[in-house]
Amino acid sequence: MRPVRAVYANALKIAVVAILSVPAVASLTLDRKPGEENRALASLPPMPRSLDAGLKAPAAFSAWVNDSFGYRAALVALNNRLRFKLFREFPSDMLIAGHNDRYFLAKHVPTWVPALGIAQVCGNMGKPEADTQEYFNALFADFAAAGLHPRLLIVPSAPVLYPADLPASLAPNCSRSDTPAAVVLASPRLNESARAQIFYPLEEMRRIKDKATLFPKTWFHWTGEGLDEVARLSLEHFWPRNGAPGPALKVGSTVARSDMSHLVPGIELVGNIVEPDLEASGIKACFGALCIPELGDAGQVLGDITRFTNPAAPARRLVILSDSFGSKVSPWYARYYREVAQVSTNNVGALRPDQVAAVRAALLNDPAGTDLLLLFHDGSAVHNGIKLGVQRLHAAPAAIDGRVNGL
Repeated sequence: MRPVRAVYANALKIAVVAILSVPAVASLTLDRKPGEENRALASLPPMPRSLDAGLKAPAAFSAWVNDSFGYRAALVALNNRLRFKLFREFPSDMLIAGHNDRYFLAKHVPTWVPALGIAQVCGNMGKPEADTQEYFNALFADFAAAGLHPRLLIVPSAPVLYPADLPASLAPNCSRSDTPAAVVLASPRLNESARAQIFYPLEEMRRIKDKATLFPKTWFHWTGEGLDEVARLSLEHFWPRNGAPGPALKVGSTVARSDMSHLVPGIELVGNIVEPDLEASGIKACFGALCIPELGDAGQVLGDITRFTNPAAPARRLVILSDSFGSKVSPWYARYYREVAQVSTNNVGALRPDQVAAVRAALLNDPAGTDLLLLFHDGSAVHNGIKLGVQRLHAAPAAIDGRVNGL
């Protein structure tokens, strides 16, 4: 009888160990996306080769086990989802839940202090980079020397347009009009000629958002029917002589996943998105690296590229050099131009010199028939986003080295 009991007991032990080992085995086979928790997960430590490394090995091995245990990603997502459903609480301080079901991107880098991304664009909290005015002066002077006369549209971001939806600690400063972008424009250090080329439609967009969507409640980027009005206002401000536009664009709406959902595994943020129906509007559209073949392999580096052709619009080209806000508004400009070509400059720093030359040749090759629009959101505009993205396209190489090294 005892052997039977012993076999039964041992079998039970083996079964318990097997059950407990399932997650560990699964961790070796399940496809877990790295970095989805907004941090670097611990890696398996190497074999210790010194006394000091041996003393540190147990803690390092425990950290790896904790981060590699099977079903971790699923359990983290479940925890995030429960906290959000029960307490409307995000697991990451990169997002803030505001009022009226609106969510804000609180910061762009995980290591930044909380809410820095919001503070950077709001009055009495954010300050522009010290040399922003001088860079704007140089930007317009360099382009003018090359026979180009760009305009700069600085897009107010969600915190300054919807301050009432922010937490009470942030709302008063974001309600102000003396934002960092406004401070730059009012500075006597900014040349009058440069100031005349810049449009920062803060008050205009505060009025537009009361009647049309500019920022869906779950999005960081702007999108919505309000962008049509902003495009029209910017062209009236910069180039009123462009001629009669083509017919109004037809629009469509869809429910889309938020551009911030990837920051919070397990929490699916969605929103209703209104965009031009380009096919119904008779506009040929292209999205992606191959849309401007003249860029060559530089297009693969830049990546975020859009191009539109509208035979019903005036026979002129618009080139948009932008941050990530550019591709969201570029189709709305297709009503006013035969061709619209938009290129994000976020990856310009990765281009080889010959690729920079290819970008210049492809986009800045027809000053007489091209309008050049620089389009950046307010945080990017006054915190070196334009400088890091556009400077290599307008300044001489020696000047670029000097200014970048001075950052």
